[in-house]
Amino acid sequence: MKLTTTLIVALGAASLAPAQTATSSSPGTTTAANPNVRHVIGLDTIQRNATGKLMVQDGALQFTTGKAENKIAISAIDDIFIGTETTQSGGKTGTAVKTAAIAAPYGSGKALTIMMRTKVDILTVAFHDPDGAVHGAIFALPIGQAEQMRSQLMQAGAHASLSEEKASDGSKP
Repeated sequence: MKLTTTLIVALGAASLAPAQTATSSSPGTTTAANPNVRHVIGLDTIQRNATGKLMVQDGALQFTTGKAENKIAISAIDDIFIGTETTQSGGKTGTAVKTAAIAAPYGSGKALTIMMRTKVDILTVAFHDPDGAVHGAIFALPIGQAEQMRSQLMQAGAHASLSEEKASDGSKP
């Protein structure tokens, strides 16, 4: 019983470290310097859930991983959407915590899986290819960085509809 309790405490402390580092980015840092951007889906040459750098450079939105690179021309971007999502950490630590949660007595494992949850910003870019076909790419960024990336894209000339707050402010009589 004592070994189980020690294991739960140790894994719980280990699970907090990745969750804190993923969300500890200050609002002043740029997404170009942050390698923790995850490509969820949408880019042809990049695998799903690949982690890399997302930056606005040379008139394009560029996503680079260690193995591949994909660029979307700023002029091809039709719209940009942002939001927030709660995700559960994975990897070796996530697998260990999930296993410990199953073995934990008296339902205490549910608390371990709650500690593995983190919030991320979601950036969705709608764009068209040279043939006119419509595509979309979804990225998960550290919390607080999607708005910065959206602003960088708009300053570079990307098309974007008004955000919900700005649209509601302008429609008041």
